[in-house]
Amino acid sequence: MLLKSENINNSLKDLIILKVGGSVFLKDNILDIANFILSKFRETKLIIVVSAIGRSPYPYSTDELIKTFNSIININNNENELIKLAKSFVISCGENISAGLLATVLNILNKDIKAIPLNAFQSKIITTDNPIDADIVDIEENIILDLIDKGYTPVICGFQGVSKKGYLTTLKRGGTDITAAFLAKKLKPYFNLKGVYIIKDIDSLKIAPPNIIENPISIDYCNYDELTEITYNGSQVVHNDAVNILHSDNIPLIITSVNSTNETIINSNYNPTKLITNISVKENITKFSLIFPKEKKELPLYLDYILTKINQQNISLDFITLDIFNRKASFIVDKNYSRIILNIIEDFNKKLANKDKKIEYKVLNKVCKVSVIGYGIRGKPGIMNRINKALLKNKIIILQAADSHISISLLIPCKYLKLTVEAIYNEFCNDFISK
Repeated sequence: MLLKSENINNSLKDLIILKVGGSVFLKDNILDIANFILSKFRETKLIIVVSAIGRSPYPYSTDELIKTFNSIININNNENELIKLAKSFVISCGENISAGLLATVLNILNKDIKAIPLNAFQSKIITTDNPIDADIVDIEENIILDLIDKGYTPVICGFQGVSKKGYLTTLKRGGTDITAAFLAKKLKPYFNLKGVYIIKDIDSLKIAPPNIIENPISIDYCNYDELTEITYNGSQVVHNDAVNILHSDNIPLIITSVNSTNETIINSNYNPTKLITNISVKENITKFSLIFPKEKKELPLYLDYILTKINQQNISLDFITLDIFNRKASFIVDKNYSRIILNIIEDFNKKLANKDKKIEYKVLNKVCKVSVIGYGIRGKPGIMNRINKALLKNKIIILQAADSHISISLLIPCKYLKLTVEAIYNEFCNDFISK
């Protein structure tokens, strides 16, 4: 067994955490994935973390397992705790299949790798008690360390966890990234951790969404501050929670694919030189515009009530503006939560004795958020002017704009999404190439 005291010497073994995503993990290409793993990572100790095999309509993908569960049960009963536990049990099956199949193929190709599949119970991945959308609170690493010390290669089910009460749980969607990141955090003291590799169906992080821009420019290096903005603003290349974990411990993250030598390396030490690094897109959002009663002194109380109720539902808001002098507030939210927020506002209005004091509101659907991200934006004049001119040429309407120290975000009608991304990409791609 490896002990923490071994950290004081210089003989720590190299270790790589490798996450294999469902988008590239299919029954037909398991052999390619296994050969890639055996050839690229043969010089280091390795832990493999797997997602469910395939994407919908693949039969054992998480989406299909969710559909199977929902097809035989009244969706309205999903608030029942026992039903949530049962749902978690069903939708976590895909990772078991992935771990078992990949371990089998690896062992057939090279018996020396000694790949061993482990579920959440065997890996001791401890989570919060909520059966669905749980958070990892700890990983009891001794079993994994013992297996590695004995020459085994753990193939661990991502997305799964075990509650403090001992029940099976599932993480947020994309939770396999979180499993890999948390493992890296826990095992870093015992090894010379080379980084977390994520195998995807794209060979690297791109400057723009590949589903909108054909063959967009690849990004070789990226800073964690930029990646945090990229994932927060809609890109699903890595789960945002995983990015935060790796960022806090400055653990390198490498995005790559089986069929390419390209890769993107992300760490905190890289000093970006490009004007922009990425154009991110967030779809399926709704904008709420609130108009409060004329009594301005009550506005903070009304606003506090609405925000508190939203927070209690663990809903994240974005593009928040408050204009107290004109009694207005607005924000955007994931469209899936719009009905919850509508209920909060309407329930509040029903409780008011004076119906003239109710909160008026407008709901705007079919809007998208497009964000331009890069360290080069900081303190650089004229960026918004260039964006605005590029969109004006295409007669694109900007509904709202906001910025942070390394990003500028636009709210636009969804019908202009492709045109907006193309216009911004064409405006800034030469800056990316030339520097």
